[in-house]
Amino acid sequence: MSKGIRLSPKHGVNPSLGLCWICGETNGEVILAGHLKDDVEAPRQGVWDRHPCSTCTEWMRQGVILIRVKDGSQDEPFRLGSLSVLKDSAVARCFGDQSPALKSRVAYVEDAAWQKMGLPT
Repeated sequence: MSKGIRLSPKHGVNPSLGLCWICGETNGEVILAGHLKDDVEAPRQGVWDRHPCSTCTEWMRQGVILIRVKDGSQDEPFRLGSLSVLKDSAVARCFGDQSPALKSRVAYVEDAAWQKMGLPT
């Protein structure tokens, strides 16, 4: 049996709106965070999980979502605001037939490579 939400003494149910981790748009989720560490207030909106929104899910059916990031930031990707969707065949040509992006459906691409590929900024 679930114990439910542990309420915050300061913030009650401590609500937040969920954002898609891929595109950053609202995903329709309302998060009831309750008590967080040090009883901090939940952000008004934020990424709470790695489930794509319905738009990104559809894009992933069509191809692989590429996310443009700052050069040298692959370990901690610093996003530059551009997304593109490439068909599987294009991803295989650019990154190889065994590219992990073909399985994950999402990949970070450093800016220099993005520019060489001629993707829109």
